[in-house]
Amino acid sequence: MTDKTRGNLDMLMAAVLWSTGGILIKYIPGNAIAINGTRSFIAFLFFCAYKRSVKFQCNRYIAAAAFCLVMTNFLYVMANKLTTAANAIVLQYMAPIFVLVLDCLYQKKLPSKKQCVIVLMAFGGMILFFFDQLDGGHLFGNLLAIGAGLCFSGVFFINSLPQSSSEDASMLAFLTSFLISLPWLRNVFSMEAKGIFALLALGIFQVGLAYLFFSKGSKLTSPVSASLIGLLEAILNPIWVLFFYGEKMGKYALFGGVIILLSVVLNICIGTGRQEKPLPQSSGSQK
Repeated sequence: MTDKTRGNLDMLMAAVLWSTGGILIKYIPGNAIAINGTRSFIAFLFFCAYKRSVKFQCNRYIAAAAFCLVMTNFLYVMANKLTTAANAIVLQYMAPIFVLVLDCLYQKKLPSKKQCVIVLMAFGGMILFFFDQLDGGHLFGNLLAIGAGLCFSGVFFINSLPQSSSEDASMLAFLTSFLISLPWLRNVFSMEAKGIFALLALGIFQVGLAYLFFSKGSKLTSPVSASLIGLLEAILNPIWVLFFYGEKMGKYALFGGVIILLSVVLNICIGTGRQEKPLPQSSGSQK
Protein backbone atom coordinates (compact mmCIF):
# COMPACT_ATOMS: atom_id res chain seq x y z
CA MET A 1 0.00 0.00 0.00
CA THR A 2 1.39 3.39 -1.01
CA ASP A 3 1.65 6.35 1.38
CA LYS A 4 -0.97 8.17 -0.68
CA THR A 5 -3.47 5.32 -0.34
CA ARG A 6 -2.75 4.94 3.37
CA GLY A 7 -3.27 8.67 3.86
CA ASN A 8 -6.59 8.59 2.01
CA LEU A 9 -7.78 5.64 4.12
CA ASP A 10 -6.75 7.43 7.33
CA MET A 11 -8.74 10.49 6.27
CA LEU A 12 -11.70 8.27 5.38
CA MET A 13 -11.69 6.73 8.85
CA ALA A 14 -11.48 10.19 10.40
CA ALA A 15 -14.51 11.37 8.39
CA VAL A 16 -16.54 8.29 9.39
CA LEU A 17 -15.76 8.82 13.09
CA TRP A 18 -16.45 12.56 12.89
CA SER A 19 -19.85 11.81 11.36
CA THR A 20 -21.06 10.03 14.52
CA GLY A 21 -21.20 13.32 16.40
CA GLY A 22 -24.78 14.11 15.41
CA ILE A 23 -26.15 10.86 16.87
CA LEU A 24 -24.15 10.98 20.08
CA ILE A 25 -24.95 14.62 20.85
CA LYS A 26 -28.68 13.79 20.72
CA TYR A 27 -28.18 11.78 23.91
CA ILE A 28 -26.32 14.54 25.76
CA PRO A 29 -28.24 17.36 27.50
CA GLY A 30 -26.64 20.67 28.33
CA ASN A 31 -24.71 23.55 26.83
CA ALA A 32 -22.96 22.95 23.49
CA ILE A 33 -19.77 24.69 24.67
CA ALA A 34 -19.67 22.43 27.74
CA ILE A 35 -20.16 19.34 25.57
CA ASN A 36 -17.37 20.44 23.22
CA GLY A 37 -15.03 21.24 26.12
CA THR A 38 -15.65 17.94 27.90
CA ARG A 39 -15.21 15.80 24.79
CA SER A 40 -12.04 17.77 24.00
CA PHE A 41 -10.63 17.00 27.45
CA ILE A 42 -11.44 13.29 27.03
CA ALA A 43 -9.76 13.40 23.61
CA PHE A 44 -6.72 15.09 25.19
CA LEU A 45 -6.45 12.22 27.71
CA PHE A 46 -6.82 9.76 24.81
CA PHE A 47 -3.89 11.36 22.98
CA CYS A 48 -1.81 11.36 26.18
CA ALA A 49 -2.45 7.62 26.59
CA TYR A 50 -1.58 7.00 22.93
CA LYS A 51 1.67 8.98 23.15
CA ARG A 52 2.35 7.79 26.73
CA SER A 53 3.12 11.37 27.60
CA VAL A 54 1.31 14.57 28.49
CA LYS A 55 3.95 16.62 26.73
CA PHE A 56 3.54 18.16 23.30
CA GLN A 57 5.70 20.41 21.19
CA CYS A 58 4.68 23.91 20.25
CA ASN A 59 5.94 26.28 17.60
CA ARG A 60 4.17 28.98 15.61
CA TYR A 61 2.84 26.48 13.06
CA ILE A 62 1.49 24.11 15.71
CA ALA A 63 -0.03 27.04 17.61
CA ALA A 64 -1.64 28.36 14.40
CA ALA A 65 -3.13 24.95 13.55
CA ALA A 66 -4.43 24.58 17.13
CA PHE A 67 -5.96 28.05 16.99
CA CYS A 68 -7.71 27.20 13.72
CA LEU A 69 -9.10 23.98 15.21
CA VAL A 70 -10.37 25.74 18.35
CA MET A 71 -11.98 28.51 16.29
CA THR A 72 -13.53 26.00 13.88
CA ASN A 73 -15.38 24.28 16.71
CA PHE A 74 -16.28 27.51 18.51
CA LEU A 75 -17.56 29.35 15.42
CA TYR A 76 -19.52 26.31 14.29
CA VAL A 77 -21.25 26.03 17.68
CA MET A 78 -22.11 29.74 17.62
CA ALA A 79 -23.30 29.57 14.00
CA ASN A 80 -25.70 26.77 14.92
CA LYS A 81 -27.23 29.09 17.52
CA LEU A 82 -27.73 31.95 15.06
CA THR A 83 -28.63 30.22 11.78
CA THR A 84 -29.96 26.87 10.61
CA ALA A 85 -27.84 23.75 11.08
CA ALA A 86 -27.99 23.13 7.32
CA ASN A 87 -26.68 26.62 6.56
CA ALA A 88 -23.91 26.23 9.13
CA ILE A 89 -22.55 22.95 7.82
CA VAL A 90 -22.87 23.93 4.14
CA LEU A 91 -20.97 27.15 4.69
CA GLN A 92 -18.35 25.46 6.90
CA TYR A 93 -17.69 22.94 4.16
CA MET A 94 -16.53 25.69 1.85
CA ALA A 95 -13.19 24.59 3.38
CA PRO A 96 -11.95 22.82 0.19
CA ILE A 97 -12.35 26.10 -1.72
CA PHE A 98 -10.33 27.95 0.91
CA VAL A 99 -7.73 25.15 1.03
CA LEU A 100 -7.27 25.40 -2.73
CA VAL A 101 -6.70 29.16 -2.49
CA LEU A 102 -4.26 28.82 0.44
CA ASP A 103 -2.38 26.00 -1.28
CA CYS A 104 -2.02 27.96 -4.50
CA LEU A 105 -0.84 31.05 -2.64
CA TYR A 106 1.72 28.97 -0.74
CA GLN A 107 2.98 27.23 -3.89
CA LYS A 108 2.74 30.47 -5.92
CA LYS A 109 1.12 28.50 -8.74
CA LEU A 110 -2.22 28.58 -10.47
CA PRO A 111 -4.56 25.65 -9.75
CA SER A 112 -4.87 22.93 -12.37
CA LYS A 113 -8.12 22.54 -14.28
CA LYS A 114 -8.72 19.13 -12.68
CA GLN A 115 -8.28 20.64 -9.25
CA CYS A 116 -10.76 23.43 -9.87
CA VAL A 117 -13.37 21.15 -11.44
CA ILE A 118 -13.24 18.53 -8.67
CA VAL A 119 -13.41 21.06 -5.83
CA LEU A 120 -16.26 22.99 -7.45
CA MET A 121 -18.03 19.72 -8.18
CA ALA A 122 -17.79 18.72 -4.51
CA PHE A 123 -19.00 22.12 -3.34
CA GLY A 124 -21.91 22.06 -5.80
CA GLY A 125 -22.87 18.63 -4.52
CA MET A 126 -22.78 19.89 -0.95
CA ILE A 127 -25.24 22.67 -1.76
CA LEU A 128 -27.57 20.20 -3.50
CA PHE A 129 -27.31 17.80 -0.57
CA PHE A 130 -28.87 20.35 1.77
CA PHE A 131 -31.02 22.13 -0.81
CA ASP A 132 -34.19 20.63 0.66
CA GLN A 133 -33.55 22.39 3.97
CA LEU A 134 -31.41 25.40 3.04
CA ASP A 135 -32.86 28.84 3.64
CA GLY A 136 -31.63 32.41 4.02
CA GLY A 137 -30.92 32.11 7.71
CA HIS A 138 -29.47 34.96 9.71
CA LEU A 139 -26.66 36.99 8.18
CA PHE A 140 -24.38 37.04 11.22
CA GLY A 141 -24.76 33.28 11.79
CA ASN A 142 -23.96 32.64 8.14
CA LEU A 143 -20.86 34.82 8.38
CA LEU A 144 -19.73 32.86 11.46
CA ALA A 145 -20.20 29.60 9.55
CA ILE A 146 -18.08 30.94 6.68
CA GLY A 147 -15.47 31.85 9.29
CA ALA A 148 -15.64 28.27 10.58
CA GLY A 149 -15.00 27.05 7.04
CA LEU A 150 -12.00 29.34 6.67
CA CYS A 151 -10.58 28.13 10.00
CA PHE A 152 -11.29 24.51 9.02
CA SER A 153 -9.28 25.00 5.83
CA GLY A 154 -6.45 26.39 7.97
CA VAL A 155 -6.42 23.16 9.99
CA PHE A 156 -5.96 21.08 6.82
CA PHE A 157 -3.44 23.41 5.23
CA ILE A 158 -1.18 24.20 8.19
CA ASN A 159 -1.01 20.55 9.26
CA SER A 160 0.30 19.66 5.81
CA LEU A 161 3.35 21.90 6.29
CA PRO A 162 6.60 20.18 7.34
CA GLN A 163 7.08 22.53 10.32
CA SER A 164 3.77 21.50 11.88
CA SER A 165 2.70 18.41 13.84
CA SER A 166 -0.97 17.49 13.66
CA GLU A 167 -0.85 15.41 16.86
CA ASP A 168 0.69 18.22 18.90
CA ALA A 169 -1.67 20.79 17.38
CA SER A 170 -4.67 18.60 18.21
CA MET A 171 -3.53 18.14 21.82
CA LEU A 172 -3.02 21.88 22.25
CA ALA A 173 -6.43 22.59 20.70
CA PHE A 174 -8.20 20.03 22.91
CA LEU A 175 -6.66 21.44 26.07
CA THR A 176 -7.47 25.02 25.03
CA SER A 177 -11.10 24.12 24.23
CA PHE A 178 -11.44 22.50 27.66
CA LEU A 179 -10.06 25.55 29.45
CA ILE A 180 -12.40 27.85 27.53
CA SER A 181 -15.40 25.71 28.50
CA LEU A 182 -14.72 25.67 32.27
CA PRO A 183 -17.42 28.23 33.17
CA TRP A 184 -20.07 26.02 31.49
CA LEU A 185 -19.08 22.60 32.89
CA ARG A 186 -21.37 22.58 35.94
CA ASN A 187 -24.20 20.66 34.23
CA VAL A 188 -21.88 17.89 33.00
CA PHE A 189 -21.53 16.43 36.51
CA SER A 190 -25.29 15.92 36.90
CA MET A 191 -25.78 13.85 33.72
CA GLU A 192 -27.43 10.44 33.67
CA ALA A 193 -25.50 7.33 32.65
CA LYS A 194 -26.71 7.52 29.04
CA GLY A 195 -25.38 11.03 28.61
CA ILE A 196 -22.06 10.18 30.23
CA PHE A 197 -21.63 7.14 27.97
CA ALA A 198 -22.37 9.23 24.87
CA LEU A 199 -19.94 11.91 26.08
CA LEU A 200 -17.19 9.32 26.54
CA ALA A 201 -17.88 7.96 23.05
CA LEU A 202 -17.64 11.50 21.67
CA GLY A 203 -14.32 12.14 23.34
CA ILE A 204 -12.68 8.78 22.63
CA PHE A 205 -13.99 7.91 19.17
CA GLN A 206 -15.62 10.93 17.51
CA VAL A 207 -12.79 13.29 18.52
CA GLY A 208 -9.76 11.42 19.92
CA LEU A 209 -9.49 8.46 17.54
CA ALA A 210 -10.78 10.53 14.62
CA TYR A 211 -8.06 13.16 15.03
CA LEU A 212 -5.46 10.43 15.45
CA PHE A 213 -6.39 9.13 11.99
CA PHE A 214 -6.52 12.73 10.76
CA SER A 215 -3.07 13.53 12.12
CA LYS A 216 -1.59 10.53 10.29
CA GLY A 217 -3.52 11.04 7.07
CA SER A 218 -2.83 14.76 6.79
CA LYS A 219 0.90 14.07 6.45
CA LEU A 220 0.43 11.49 3.67
CA THR A 221 -2.02 13.25 1.37
CA SER A 222 -2.49 16.75 0.01
CA PRO A 223 -4.57 19.32 1.92
CA VAL A 224 -7.08 19.48 -0.95
CA SER A 225 -7.54 15.69 -0.92
CA ALA A 226 -7.83 15.66 2.87
CA SER A 227 -10.52 18.34 2.91
CA LEU A 228 -12.46 16.68 0.10
CA ILE A 229 -12.50 13.33 1.90
CA GLY A 230 -13.51 15.21 5.03
CA LEU A 231 -16.69 16.22 3.18
CA LEU A 232 -17.93 12.68 3.75
CA GLU A 233 -18.59 13.65 7.38
CA ALA A 234 -21.45 15.87 6.25
CA ILE A 235 -22.85 13.09 4.05
CA LEU A 236 -22.62 10.28 6.59
CA ASN A 237 -23.97 12.27 9.53
CA PRO A 238 -27.56 12.47 8.19
CA ILE A 239 -27.31 8.89 6.91
CA TRP A 240 -26.78 7.69 10.49
CA VAL A 241 -29.74 9.84 11.52
CA LEU A 242 -31.81 8.24 8.75
CA PHE A 243 -30.82 4.76 9.89
CA PHE A 244 -31.39 5.27 13.62
CA TYR A 245 -34.20 7.85 13.63
CA GLY A 246 -36.03 7.30 10.34
CA GLU A 247 -35.53 10.83 9.00
CA LYS A 248 -35.73 10.73 5.20
CA MET A 249 -33.51 12.66 2.82
CA GLY A 250 -34.98 14.51 -0.14
CA LYS A 251 -34.16 13.86 -3.79
CA TYR A 252 -31.80 16.85 -3.94
CA ALA A 253 -29.91 15.56 -0.91
CA LEU A 254 -29.48 12.13 -2.47
CA PHE A 255 -28.33 13.62 -5.77
CA GLY A 256 -25.89 15.93 -4.03
CA GLY A 257 -24.49 13.03 -2.01
CA VAL A 258 -23.80 11.08 -5.20
CA ILE A 259 -21.97 14.07 -6.70
CA ILE A 260 -19.78 14.51 -3.62
CA LEU A 261 -18.96 10.82 -3.41
CA LEU A 262 -18.06 10.84 -7.10
CA SER A 263 -15.81 13.88 -6.67
CA VAL A 264 -13.98 12.19 -3.77
CA VAL A 265 -13.52 8.98 -5.78
CA LEU A 266 -12.24 10.94 -8.79
CA ASN A 267 -9.84 12.88 -6.59
CA ILE A 268 -8.43 9.69 -5.07
CA CYS A 269 -8.19 7.78 -8.38
CA ILE A 270 -6.84 10.36 -10.78
CA GLY A 271 -5.44 12.97 -8.39
CA THR A 272 -5.76 16.71 -8.59
CA GLY A 273 -2.74 17.69 -10.63
CA ARG A 274 0.50 18.72 -9.04
CA GLN A 275 -1.13 19.56 -5.72
CA GLU A 276 -1.99 15.89 -5.14
CA LYS A 277 1.47 15.34 -3.68
CA PRO A 278 1.81 16.29 -0.03
CA LEU A 279 4.06 19.21 0.73
CA PRO A 280 7.68 18.14 1.27
CA GLN A 281 8.56 17.19 4.83
CA SER A 282 11.68 18.15 6.70
CA SER A 283 13.43 15.72 9.01
CA GLY A 284 11.92 15.59 12.47
CA SER A 285 8.61 17.15 11.41
CA GLN A 286 6.64 14.04 12.37
CA LYS A 287 7.22 11.91 15.46
